[in-house]
Amino acid sequence: MGKTVGIVPFASGFDTENIYDDKYFFTNTYGKRASEAGLSPIGVLPVDRQITGSVLSLCDCFILIGGRGIGKFHMEVIDHAVKNGKKVLGICLGCQAIGSYFKTVDLASETGWEGTIPDLYMERKKFNPHPFLKEVAGHRTGELLRGKEDELKHRVNLVEGTYVRNIIGCDSLMGASLHTYAIDGCPRGLTVSGYSEDGIIEAVEYGGTIIGTQFHPDADDKLPQFFTWLAK
Repeated sequence: MGKTVGIVPFASGFDTENIYDDKYFFTNTYGKRASEAGLSPIGVLPVDRQITGSVLSLCDCFILIGGRGIGKFHMEVIDHAVKNGKKVLGICLGCQAIGSYFKTVDLASETGWEGTIPDLYMERKKFNPHPFLKEVAGHRTGELLRGKEDELKHRVNLVEGTYVRNIIGCDSLMGASLHTYAIDGCPRGLTVSGYSEDGIIEAVEYGGTIIGTQFHPDADDKLPQFFTWLAK
C-alpha cells in the first residue's frame, strides 16, 4: 500500500438558513490521479469548517482541491504540513490557499501576532472574503468537459532553477485553467515557479515539500509528474 494522501475538500453553504446546505465537496479527478500514482486517497472531513482531533496525523501528504472559498481548515492543513515536513499539492483554490497561508505568515511577522496562523487568517477574512487574492480575467472561459480538456489549456512558463521545472523537465507546460482569483504577489516564504503569458502566478513552491498549481494537473493524465512527486 502506498502513502496515504488526505484529499481536502471545499465547503459550500454554511451561511444559509437550511442546515442541510452545509456541505463539503470532493471531486473524482483528484483521488483518481493520486491512485494512479500509487497513493491511497482518504477524505479529510472538517467539522464546522475546522479540522478536529488527530485527523491530520493519519495522512502522509495532502491534496488541496479546487473549488470556492478558502476556509480555516485549509490553513490548518498547510500549517500541519509545514510544521511536520509533509508534502502538499494545492490545485486551483488549493494554490490560492498556499499563497494565502504564507501571506498570513508574513502578516504575523510584521504585526507581532502571537496566535495561530489559521486564526490570523480568519481575522483578515472578516474584512475581505478573499484576503491576499486578486480577481483575474480570461482564466475561466468555460467548463472542463470530458475529452475536451485541451480547450481550456494555456501555456505556463516555468522559472529556471525551480523545483517544479525540475519535476516537469522542460521550460513550459499546457495547463487547464478555470479560476477567477489568483495569488496577489508572492509572499516571502514562497517561490514562484510558473507564470501564465499574461503574468498571473500559475505555480508556487516551498522547499521540496509544498507545490501549488493554479492550473489543473488533475484534469487529465498528461501531467502525472505532480502526483508521482507527491507519492515519493
